[in-house]
Amino acid sequence: MNESLIQNQEKISLLQSYFSCNGVLSCNENKDLPSLENVGGDFNSIISLMERGEVFYSKLYKKRATYLSRELYYQIKPYKQRADRLSPKSKEILDFIAAVGIVTTKEIKSMFMLSAKAFSSCMDELFAELFVTVIQRDRMLNQGWSSFCWGTSLRWEQLKPLPEVELDIKKISALLSAIMTEKQIQSLLR
Repeated sequence: MNESLIQNQEKISLLQSYFSCNGVLSCNENKDLPSLENVGGDFNSIISLMERGEVFYSKLYKKRATYLSRELYYQIKPYKQRADRLSPKSKEILDFIAAVGIVTTKEIKSMFMLSAKAFSSCMDELFAELFVTVIQRDRMLNQGWSSFCWGTSLRWEQLKPLPEVELDIKKISALLSAIMTEKQIQSLLR
């Protein structure tokens, strides 16, 4: 096995270990949450986990790219996925993604004739309410970034189905209390 594959597997293992104890990770450095780089991960390792259905991409925390562990996703999902909070255009996009299965950014923009700003605004609503996430890479743009293929949360759940999950607000606190205050946790649930 070549050295870069070994390093990527080591980073994946570090992230898996992190997510087994903590439910959330920020993509970029910020004062509130640990970031991908701070815990030893990188773009390729987090994408690998998303493609396996082990990590859910969202904009749950302060409209920032936020990765959720499977366990946190399932625990917090009942507090989110509020269609009444979506704009009509975001609802149309969600219906389109659900009908097609997996779509690229280009396909969504083309179908709805959206500018980059309008696309981001609609998708941010869908990410914040946990309706849409990354399913797989689309095109590699450079070593540390790619475009994505998007799918619904139900599509993501099918990548690695879980048995019935017992919902318990205490589990949310247990997954987040090491990195978030109780006030921040309550804010996520609103």
